[in-house]
Amino acid sequence: MEKFKNPKKIELIIYGKYDRHTTDRRYAEGDLVWVAIPTKQIGENSIAGKLQPHYQGPCRLIKQLTPSTFTVLRINDNIQLGATSTDRLKPYFEPIINKRNTTVTENDQTTNERQRTTTNINDESMDDDLNLQNVK
Repeated sequence: MEKFKNPKKIELIIYGKYDRHTTDRRYAEGDLVWVAIPTKQIGENSIAGKLQPHYQGPCRLIKQLTPSTFTVLRINDNIQLGATSTDRLKPYFEPIINKRNTTVTENDQTTNERQRTTTNINDESMDDDLNLQNVK
């Protein structure tokens, strides 16, 4: 209990625990980012829809107002979202297009053939189940 008597030690422990779970992200004007959509709350309970998106974007950082605040522009409709803290930003990455789908090798053809056969068998059994339900 000796360590809890010194407030400076307590402060260092708290900061150390906080810093373990944070990342120091640096943004510059012109970067593409996702912007967190604030959720409405009543007390501590969020009333946002469970399946609603949590981020909007891609957005472009237009102007740096302070070291941790930027003016943000949503690209798809050119709407300025106003001053936004870096706490609400997440780096945007371009989606990776799977090149495997465009090139087909012999192994891929046999795999796809197996998948098609399995799908056809499943479809036939579902049709049989539907016919049995209609008979009853």
